[in-house]
Amino acid sequence: MTDDTSRRLTRDELAATHGYSRTTLERLWADRAANGHPDAHRDGRTLTWDATEWAEWDRGRQSLITGAEFARLLGHTDSSWVSKAANIPPEGFPAPVEWGDPENRRRPKWRRSDAQHYADTRTASLPPAGAGNRAGSRRGTSYTGDPRLTLARRILAEHPDERPARHIERLHQLMPGSSASTWTKILQTARQPEQD
Repeated sequence: MTDDTSRRLTRDELAATHGYSRTTLERLWADRAANGHPDAHRDGRTLTWDATEWAEWDRGRQSLITGAEFARLLGHTDSSWVSKAANIPPEGFPAPVEWGDPENRRRPKWRRSDAQHYADTRTASLPPAGAGNRAGSRRGTSYTGDPRLTLARRILAEHPDERPARHIERLHQLMPGSSASTWTKILQTARQPEQD
C-alpha cells in the first residue's frame, strides 16, 4: 500500500477531488508554460500527477490576484499603473507569476502575499484618488499634501542644475504612474516658495 504523500492521480481523479471540469484541467495543462502547472508522469497513454504537489500548486494558483486587485491593495482606482509596473517594475515590485496572455505579456497575475508585502513595504506611493486639490481650488497649491510634490522638491534640491527632462526621468523612476505633463506641473509647483 502506498502512502498518501506519493499518490498519483489521473486527470479524472483530479477533477473529482478538486471539483474542476475535465475541460478546465485540460486548459490548465495546455497553459503550463505560463501557469507553472506541475509536470505529469506518463503511464502508457495516461497522464498522472503527484496528488500533494498538484494540490499545493492549485492552492497557490487560487491565491493569485489580477492587476485590478493589486491596484486596490495599493489604493489606486484603476490598474493602469500596475499594468505598466508589471513590464517596467519599480524597485521592489514583485514579478508576475502568471500571464493570461504570456506571448504579449498581458493580464499578469501575482501571489496575493507578494502584492500585499509590496503594498505594506513600499516607500513611495501615489496619493489615493481625489487626494490632491483641483487646479483653481487653491489650498496653498494644487498639489498640497501630495507626496509627489515632496519628492519633486527633494529632487530639485538634490539636483538643482539638471534639466527638467532629467528631473522627470528621476521622478518617474522613484514614483512611476504619473505622466510627464503631470510631473511638469508638479515641478512648476515645487519651484514656487512653500506657503504656510
